This record gives sequence, C-alpha cells and structure tokens, in this order.
Amino acid sequence: MTTVEHRENRGSASIEWIRRHRRNIGVPVVLVSYLLAQFHRENLIWSIGFVSVGEWMRIWAAGHLQKEQLLSTGGPYRFLRHPLYLGSFLMAIGFCLVAGSLWVWILALSYFLLCYLPVILHEEKKLREMFPDRYASYAASVPALFPTLRAYPHSTTRFSWKQVIKNKEYNALLGILLAYLLLHFR
Repeated sequence: MTTVEHRENRGSASIEWIRRHRRNIGVPVVLVSYLLAQFHRENLIWSIGFVSVGEWMRIWAAGHLQKEQLLSTGGPYRFLRHPLYLGSFLMAIGFCLVAGSLWVWILALSYFLLCYLPVILHEEKKLREMFPDRYASYAASVPALFPTLRAYPHSTTRFSWKQVIKNKEYNALLGILLAYLLLHFR
C-alpha cells in the first residue's frame, strides 16, 4: 500500500467514525452550549421560526428518504441534495438565537464544519458509487446545501409519514421540546 492510499484509508476511516458518532459527538456540544446559554426570551419568536422551518424541512426530507435503497430526488431533494442537514442547521441557528451567547454560536458552527461537512462529502462519494449513472446528472443540476428555485425534473419518491417514522424523525421533535423546556427553566 502506498503512502497516499494509506492516508486516504485513514481519512476514510476517520470520516466513517465521525459519521457513525456525530450524534454522540454532539452531546457534549449541546451540554456545554446549555451551560453557556442565557435564554434570551426576546429572541424566542425568531428562534421558534428557524427551528420550525428546520424541522419542517427535516420531516419533508425524511418522508422522501429511502436510505441506501433509492436515490431520493422527490420533495425537498428536487431543490437541494442535503435537506436534512440544512434543516438541522436552521434548527441550530434557532437555538443559538435564543441561547444568546457568542460561544454557543462558535460551538454550533464548529460542530457543523467539523462533523457535517466531512459526512456530506463521504455521503456524496457513496451515492456516486451506488448510483453511478444517475447521481452525476442529479448533482450537476441540484446544489448541495443552498436550494435552487429550479426543481429537478425527475422525482423518484413520494412523501410518506410511514417513511418519516421509519427514519426516526420523531427523535428530533422530542429533542426540540426538551431543549425549549430546559432553556425555559434556565
């Protein structure tokens, strides 16, 4: 094995570890953010707005996502390739607004840059391998994280609440409720 191949394998292993443990990595980030938060009630409406839009996007995406079975190009996937991550990012903005701490913003942005960007690159590589013919044209037409107004013309999925449940999106809803409850009593 060459040095370059060895480095690539180590890099892939690191990204795979981050991908599998990103939620666990996020737990200390959330705990430290909670300790630094100061619950700015005056930003609550903006916070709820960002969190609601983010969770709505996640539910819409989860209702179309059939992981590792089908290249999802329906629903929000017609406008961007990673709607779940954009939804999570919008939710993070919402919680940062109500937390009222520069350190919480720094933690949240660092978490996204260090955890989600490598995971997105890894997932893109995997999708190119799984769907070599279709993914290239899809990726060329649909941006990764910033939505386009021009919908991808070939929708492969329909929204399903059953799929939302299968993708365990209810965990995010429970997390949102718990986070606001804890911040309220802070």
